[in-house]
Amino acid sequence: MIYLIRHGETSLNREKKFYGSLDVSLNETGINQSQQIAEKLKNVPFSTIYVSQLQRTLETAEIIRAKKKYCVVPEFNEKSFGLWEGLTAYQIEASYSKEWQAWLDAPLDRTPPKAEVFESFKQRVLEGIAKIEARLAGNPEADILIVGHLGVLRVLDHYFNGYLTDFWSSDYRQGMYTMYHYENNCYQLEGRNK
Repeated sequence: MIYLIRHGETSLNREKKFYGSLDVSLNETGINQSQQIAEKLKNVPFSTIYVSQLQRTLETAEIIRAKKKYCVVPEFNEKSFGLWEGLTAYQIEASYSKEWQAWLDAPLDRTPPKAEVFESFKQRVLEGIAKIEARLAGNPEADILIVGHLGVLRVLDHYFNGYLTDFWSSDYRQGMYTMYHYENNCYQLEGRNK
């Protein structure tokens, strides 16, 4: 079983800022969310825990499985928003009104100034999951945990569902988890815990 979890809340989440590649820690709410998930998953014998290189996923994983080794997957780092990092939507609109409107009209096709192109981001996330699939091929019944970022989890969810679901409708709120069964290169949604 593959468990997907979004990292706990940070101060920049609370402030509604874009911060994909900024490396920030969990706030008190994020710590509490992670502790609640840890309690819900305490009996799951995870064979491997995968995290990005960013502190918020590492901290979430440490709370869920203290003293367990983690496999850092750089491909699971969140998408960079370039010059928009650390800004709210209002600040972006005030400083980059033309680029902001273009991005709102086509967010998967338009790239903010100095940001990572969405297709490049998507490709690297898929390269990351391909490495995990290669490991799961020999043991599809293993329970693994991926602690990720909203953009990364949406890419994975879209891929797991054969690109048949709406990218933006993937619900990965902090404090919840989603389970997928993986076998014979196919994914089956097993449930979401809210």
